[in-house]
Amino acid sequence: MVQFFKQLYLTGFVLVFKSSRASGRTAGAVTLVALIEWLIIAGISSWIDIFIGTRFLLGNVNSLAFSKIAILFLFFALYLANYHILVTRGHGIKFEHEFNNLKKSRKISLVASSCGLIVAAVAFFLYSRIAYRHFFNL
Repeated sequence: MVQFFKQLYLTGFVLVFKSSRASGRTAGAVTLVALIEWLIIAGISSWIDIFIGTRFLLGNVNSLAFSKIAILFLFFALYLANYHILVTRGHGIKFEHEFNNLKKSRKISLVASSCGLIVAAVAFFLYSRIAYRHFFNL
C-alpha cells in the first residue's frame, strides 16, 4: 500500500514532467505536486479551525497580510521540499524512466488514480472552505 502511494506521488510529477519535457522544465511538475499537497493541508487546517472554533491557522492571525505571507511561505517550503526529493535527489526523474517500463494496466491505474487524487484534493479544499466560511459567517 505504501508503494502505491509512493508511485501515486511520483506519477503526479511524471504527468506534468512528460508534457513539459521538451522545454526541459521541471518547475511545473514540482509546482503541481506542491499545489496538491497545499490544497490538502489548507483543507485540513480549515477543519481544524472549525473544530477548535477559532480563525487561527489560515484565517486572520493579526492581519490579512500576515496570513498571506504565511500561506506563501508554506507553499514555498512545500515546493522546495518536493524539488529536493523529486529533482535534486532524482527520485522523480528515476521514476519517469521506470514509468515507461511499467505494464500498460499499471500505467493506466496510476494515471487514473493520480487524476482522481487531483480532483478529490480540489473538491476537499472547496468543500472545506465553504464549510469554513459558513461556520465563521464570512
